[in-house]
Amino acid sequence: MKKVLIAAAGAMAFASVAQAADLPYRKEAPAPYDYAPTFTWTGLYLGVNAGLGLGGFDGGQRYFGKSPIGGLYGFTGGYNYQQGKLVVGAEADFDFGHVADSATPGPYASSTGVVENFFSARARVGYAMDRALFYGTGGYAGANVRGALSGNGLGFDQSHIANGWALGVGMEYAITPHFSVKGEYLYASMGDNKFFGAPNTVSNSVDLSVLRAGVNYHF
Repeated sequence: MKKVLIAAAGAMAFASVAQAADLPYRKEAPAPYDYAPTFTWTGLYLGVNAGLGLGGFDGGQRYFGKSPIGGLYGFTGGYNYQQGKLVVGAEADFDFGHVADSATPGPYASSTGVVENFFSARARVGYAMDRALFYGTGGYAGANVRGALSGNGLGFDQSHIANGWALGVGMEYAITPHFSVKGEYLYASMGDNKFFGAPNTVSNSVDLSVLRAGVNYHF
């Protein structure tokens, strides 16, 4: 009798296990992976910049000095379009400043040359590595150049716009989806203007190297 009861209990246990195995398997579906959105440089941006300008006056060193140097600060705006890792765009800027030098053209005479404003409108072509953008740039550059000469009965104070071109390179990094920081070098060559009057007429042009940093807001 005892053997019969043990056998019956075993059969019941086996049947319970088999029935449990036939039940559908229930498990919660894994939560979907939260992929971070891919950053894009496409869009409009506005910003501010500041830096150092240095270079030379060509043709007017006697009156303007040889090595003007000084600060520049101003505003930047542009638009980027990204396709894959290639980024193309256009950028314009306007900087105020005082990049200056002085000279002594003769006994009892003094003179100064000053780049008061610098502005440019350039194309940009870059290579994007996610939030880092390395680019080259080139296009139009201009400057408001002021010359002053006094002494020996002379008194001149004139300003002219010098027009030319600029080439440069830079790197920009997006610290958030809307804010980026950048460092940039531009070389600008801007053409001749005639300053003062006879017999002190001088034809002067400007070569300017600009080292600057900036912060941009991307819309």
